[in-house]
Amino acid sequence: MDENQVLRGYQVSLREVQESDLPLLRAWRNDPEVSQFMISQAEISEEQQSAWFRKVSRDPSQQHFMIVYKDQDIGSLNIKSRVLGKPLTQAHTIEPGLYIGAAKYRNNIIAFSPTLLINDYCFESLKCKKLVARVKSDNQAALNYNLKLGYQIVKPGDLIEISLNFDDYQRDSKALKALLSRTPRKNRES
Repeated sequence: MDENQVLRGYQVSLREVQESDLPLLRAWRNDPEVSQFMISQAEISEEQQSAWFRKVSRDPSQQHFMIVYKDQDIGSLNIKSRVLGKPLTQAHTIEPGLYIGAAKYRNNIIAFSPTLLINDYCFESLKCKKLVARVKSDNQAALNYNLKLGYQIVKPGDLIEISLNFDDYQRDSKALKALLSRTPRKNRES
C-alpha cells in the first residue's frame, strides 16, 4: 500500500496510523474494556508507545490502520506477516488484529466492516493464501464474530488459533458484504 493511501469499503475507511493518532490509540488500548481481551494487558506508557511507533513505521512486515466511520476514528486494525521479517507483499499467511475503541460501535454490525475491508485487501491485493488469528478463550464475542466470517478453529486452548482461507471467506461473508455495501439511508425529516 502506498504511503497515505486509504482503503475504503463497507461504509468505513482504513488509513495508516500517524504519530498524531498515538494519544487516542493509547487511551483506547489502556481502556480496561479493550485491554481485557488483549494478550498483554499491561498499561502502555507514552514512551513505550512512541518506541513501538518508530519500530512499526519502518517495518514492511506489518501495517497499522485507524478505522474511520462517518469521519470519526473508531478503532485500530493491524496486519502482520506470520514469518518474522517477511514483507506483507510476500507473505503467504497474514495475522490480522483489531479492536473498536469507540464504545458505541462495539457489538455493532459496523464492527464487521473493517474486517471485511482488510480481508479483501489481504486476499485480493496482497495475494495471501491464509489469515490466522489468535483469540483469548474468554473472548467469545470475537470468536463468534470470526467464525461468522468463515474462520475455522485450528488449535483450541487458552489462546485459540483460528484460520481462514479465501474460499471459506468468500462463501461465509457474502451476506455481510451485501448488507454492509448498501449505502445507509439518510435521515429524512417529515
